[in-house]
Order: sequence, then structure tokens, then C-alpha cells
Amino acid sequence: MFSPRRYRKWIGESARLIKKLDPNHLVCIGSEGNTQVPTGNHFKKDHRIPEVDYTTIHIWIQNWQWYDPQAPEKTYHRALEKARSYILRHLRLAEKLNKPMVLEEFGIARDQGSYSDTASVSWRDRYFRDIFGTALQLARAGRPMAGANFWAWAGEGLPRQPGAVWRPGDPFTGDPPHEHQGWYSVYQQDQTTLETIRGFTGLMGQD
Repeated sequence: MFSPRRYRKWIGESARLIKKLDPNHLVCIGSEGNTQVPTGNHFKKDHRIPEVDYTTIHIWIQNWQWYDPQAPEKTYHRALEKARSYILRHLRLAEKLNKPMVLEEFGIARDQGSYSDTASVSWRDRYFRDIFGTALQLARAGRPMAGANFWAWAGEGLPRQPGAVWRPGDPFTGDPPHEHQGWYSVYQQDQTTLETIRGFTGLMGQD
């Protein structure tokens, strides 16, 4: 059974060990934040350990059933509102802790939820622009928004079969082995998505 007390004790012990081995190493715990389904995690308590240098959250609008790729026109705007609210809610907690916050993972399926590497990515590009834009706006406003990482880079790796579950010998695509391959993968040929990522990276680097 999950024990929050033991979990936080383990965080503290592990973070202190890392700092002992490498005092210049930034430490985070990879938290998703206070998700809508209770997990026993507590964003503020988990991150207030002194040896944890910055806070993290993840946002999964499809996994959390906020967004339906089969009905983007009906579900996207509400999902984006919830995502922005999730960011702001945790950012306020990070400010109370006086620690930066990184949106460590966010992603979205290709159009119509397709796993094919040739499927269009218009809604993904839009989502990336919106989330990256939100992060940039908050950082420029002086809030402790330190960055945002999309999920996930596949590069030249392509699934053995789009939508199949990974098995030994298959290329790595960024999607975890137990999930359908090609779900959130960003490929080297996704030029419009890469342009969006490059643009944001350049703007964040200026501030």
C-alpha cells in the first residue's frame, strides 16, 4: 500500500544522496502534480524538501479525458482551459515554495487519434503553440515558469506497426513500451511541429 510519509522520506533520502555525490546537480522528482485522480501525491509537500531544486508537473488532456481527438472542435477549447488552469494552480504553489516549475511532459495525439506517422498534426501543432505560448507568457511576466517539454521525440524511429505495443527489437519512438506506438511520437518529418518547437525554444532562450 502506498504510504505518502514513506514516499516523502524516500524522496528526501534520495535527493540528499544525489547532492552528496554531486552538489551541483539539480534535483527534481518528476511529479505529475495534483492529478484529478488521487494518487497519494501532494505537490506542495512532495516538493518542499530542501534538496529538491525545482517543481514539475505533467499534463495529459487526452489521458485525463478532457480532449477527444475524434471530436476536437467540441473538446479542444475546454481541454485547453483546463490545462492552463492546471498550470496556474501549480505555479501558485511553486511560488509559495519559492522554487521554479517545469512543465515536464505534455503531448497530444495526431489528428483523429491516428497512430500513423503520415497522419496530419494540425491539432497537435495548435496545442503545442498554445501551451508553449502560455509558458512563455508566464515566464516573461516574471512567474517561476522555467520551461516546458513536449512528449515525445521519436526522430527517425518508426513503429513496427502503428498502434502496436512495443516488443524487443522494435525501434524506440518515445512512447513507453506498454503504450500504443506512435501515440504521442514526434518524428523528424513533422516539419510544422518542429518549427513550432524551434520557435518557442528560441524565444525562451532570449529571456
